[in-house]
Amino acid sequence: MSDNKRYVVNFIVDNQLGRRTLGCDRDNLSPCDAQATLKQTFPELRDASLTDVQVQKRTKPDEGDNIPGHYQQP
Repeated sequence: MSDNKRYVVNFIVDNQLGRRTLGCDRDNLSPCDAQATLKQTFPELRDASLTDVQVQKRTKPDEGDNIPGHYQQP
């Protein structure tokens, strides 16, 4: 049985903030690996240019995905 870990990936695409949640059985997910996985998993990101990719691992089962990522100016 695989131990699927959750990662929240924040990024910038077309000057807009983006965030997706990924499930992965790896203990660590680098920003480069996260970017490749995002492009494979989400068709809308396949041809997009992603910048400033940040990965945060969710460690608690009840921890939500609403975590701070990039600062969005008002």
